[in-house]
Amino acid sequence: MGPVFYILWRFSVLKIFIVCCLVALSVSPVLAIDSNIYPYVGVTAGTPLTSVTKLSDSSGSLDTDFSPGYLAGLCAGVTFDMPFAWNIDRIRTEVEIGYRSSDLKSVKTSQGQSTSLNGTVSVSNVMMNGYLENTTQLLSDVNTTLFLTAGVGAANASISSISYQGATLVKSASDTQLAYQGGLGAGFELTKNITLDASYKYMATTAFNFAGIKAEYGSHNILLGVRYAFK
Repeated sequence: MGPVFYILWRFSVLKIFIVCCLVALSVSPVLAIDSNIYPYVGVTAGTPLTSVTKLSDSSGSLDTDFSPGYLAGLCAGVTFDMPFAWNIDRIRTEVEIGYRSSDLKSVKTSQGQSTSLNGTVSVSNVMMNGYLENTTQLLSDVNTTLFLTAGVGAANASISSISYQGATLVKSASDTQLAYQGGLGAGFELTKNITLDASYKYMATTAFNFAGIKAEYGSHNILLGVRYAFK
């Protein structure tokens, strides 16, 4: 684990989020002077449809299959209205922290044989995200925005009680790696301050190393969220 990631995870992700929220609250009266710039906070919940996609060591590799799990996240950021054209109405930047967990279900060997695999993989992440937003007339009665997003940060994964064919591969282990994600979605403005988001995001990392076992990670995520804007 590199020194940047070590420092990042030694400084609690919850502390990072609290600091971001306090900054948003403290600057909101200042930003309110300019109606084109305003801070927001939000919560998200959803399900990761996949998790670790492959486990491998010196003896070979196994493709994994997971049961859909659960995830939750918090975010704090700032929205900027775009004065230009480019078909982009707003830009958002935010800090996001998240937690997701999935249970292993089965593995498939290189010969195509499938067998059960037990264990749990949990991932915590800190991300810096950017959003491009564009308004749409998709719903005439609700102010709607479509958005694209991308982000980069760090993810810490922990696994517990991974067993295969009656043998314990790893009792417990954790590792921290570079994380990146991208996605798209829609925001539905319920009131001046409250927006409901529905989105898809794909998050992946550089390979985790659990006690000599390499784990390739990729997570397809379906999310619902609520944002509160200070405007």
